[in-house]
Amino acid sequence: MLELDWSTLVFQIVNFAVLLLGLNLFVFRPLRRKLGERSKVIADTLQDARDQEAEANKLRTTWEERMRQVEQQAEALIQAAEQEAKAKSAALLRQAREHMDRLTEEMRFDLSRQRDELVAQHYDDLLDAVIALAGNVVQSVTTRRTHDDLVTNFCASIYQLPPSEVQAYRRVMAERMPSAIVLTPAPLSPEQTKTLTDTLSSLLDRHVELHVQMDQGLIAGLQVRLADKLIDNSVRHQLERIRERVRQDLIARLGETS
Repeated sequence: MLELDWSTLVFQIVNFAVLLLGLNLFVFRPLRRKLGERSKVIADTLQDARDQEAEANKLRTTWEERMRQVEQQAEALIQAAEQEAKAKSAALLRQAREHMDRLTEEMRFDLSRQRDELVAQHYDDLLDAVIALAGNVVQSVTTRRTHDDLVTNFCASIYQLPPSEVQAYRRVMAERMPSAIVLTPAPLSPEQTKTLTDTLSSLLDRHVELHVQMDQGLIAGLQVRLADKLIDNSVRHQLERIRERVRQDLIARLGETS
């Protein structure tokens, strides 16, 4: 179980809130302003279309007045003029509506495209910032016991590898020196070093020499490299996997809405 440093956790949460405020000021507020400007363009375009429709209605009224003035003329001429006026009026109204619909659709598409472009420009930076902050929070509340538990779990997971993977590791290391590069955020105890040596030696069926290096960026857990194969159960690796899943979900959502 994690031993939490509550004061540090609260401090990191405050940092996270400040980060969100900064994102709102420098990313989301400009985005909302941009969308507001585009909305105004759409409203102006719709107003122009309505003005054209009003002009068409005015033309129709003019034609109807003219028909009333020539009412005493031959009935056939009156009917022909009426049909002509109605046809022209309908055509103008239809053109105005089609123009308005076309502009509206173009504006909607343009807004959607620009929104996706703005989000796409910043989501990698946003994800990096969130994951970095999460890493700091996790690191501040992670104890030595957490690291020790992950080391134990790492060794247990090696013994649970399926035979096909075990053979793959042995083939890779068959003609290589039986050594492993071990990255750890905290020094390994003698017992942990022996257990890890025995575990990797069992995996390769040969005695393995460990080359232990410190990397506090892992936060907790181990990263072990055997030739070109990497076994990683560190907290940093888990955070990177979370970031990639979130990134892929976001890309998929943007693709669905584009």
